[in-house]
Amino acid sequence: MTMARRITLAALTTGMVLTLAGCGSEEPSSDPDEGATASSSASTGTGVEEPEVPSDWQVASVDVAQLQVPPDWVLSSTRDASQTMAAPKDSIGLSPGSGNILADPNPGGGEGEDAVDEWADLREKSLSADLKNLERLPNETINGSVFYHFQGEGDGTWEDHYGAVVPGGDRRITITWRFNQADIDRKGAEALIAEVMPTYQVL
Repeated sequence: MTMARRITLAALTTGMVLTLAGCGSEEPSSDPDEGATASSSASTGTGVEEPEVPSDWQVASVDVAQLQVPPDWVLSSTRDASQTMAAPKDSIGLSPGSGNILADPNPGGGEGEDAVDEWADLREKSLSADLKNLERLPNETINGSVFYHFQGEGDGTWEDHYGAVVPGGDRRITITWRFNQADIDRKGAEALIAEVMPTYQVL
């Protein structure tokens, strides 16, 4: 094979490779619907994420808010504005404690974290008369609602007290947890609370 023929064949091969490579590339789509379809798969956050709760959990609700508890908890209610959630019974049939969700009017009015802090200052005075080792923990935001949080000890009980003001400022929610120190330690009580509190939702 002559040198000229080898050069010609090499040039043809290179041209074919470049042509095939060009066919493999895609130009950006000019179809506006195609871009919209791609972007629609992204999350469209509303600012408040709804908790993912197993379908067999029970709803503990008052007229303006709710919590959800596992199926082995026991619910009881005395009126529409209050519901008690008893933790699962142990091997001898005793529950270590319970929580209560209560909705009341908000006499001070106002909403948001400022209203929660103002209410917490009043609650601290009343709780300090009833509980020992009382501690105010940092405010917690649960599904868009700001809660105050107090921990303390009653007469043989571990206690946690939460409070939030419902949007609009006309109602407030109190969630109180009491666990028997003889039946469960503080970490065990906190684990039960941590399982339920993230399910809080305003209705």
